[in-house]
Amino acid sequence: MKSIIAITASLLLLCTGAATAQQAMYEGHQGQLDTDDNGAVSRQEYQAFMTKAFGALDTDKNGALSQAETADVLNADQFAATDANANGRVSRDEFMNRVMKDFAAADKSGDRSLQ
Repeated sequence: MKSIIAITASLLLLCTGAATAQQAMYEGHQGQLDTDDNGAVSRQEYQAFMTKAFGALDTDKNGALSQAETADVLNADQFAATDANANGRVSRDEFMNRVMKDFAAADKSGDRSLQ
């Protein structure tokens, strides 16, 4: 569980779309993201991992992330950027939209995988 939260922290801190930093993070955690061990993280693997990460962060299990739940992984600006409707909570959809946009930005080759 702590491993998922630590990796999620690394991923979410990159919400600004910093592809170079995301690539460095990927290289450090590839084994946990690359579940089929083919040397690349597919869009599906990334999405599955981030779905689990959302569940780990949602400590009160209400289906949304509060600023308190994300305090260790997001600063106020990053939380606001992820909270698309500005209601003070990050829904699963908002979270997944953000992390999948970050994945797409890091996928420079357009092959739907990170290597």
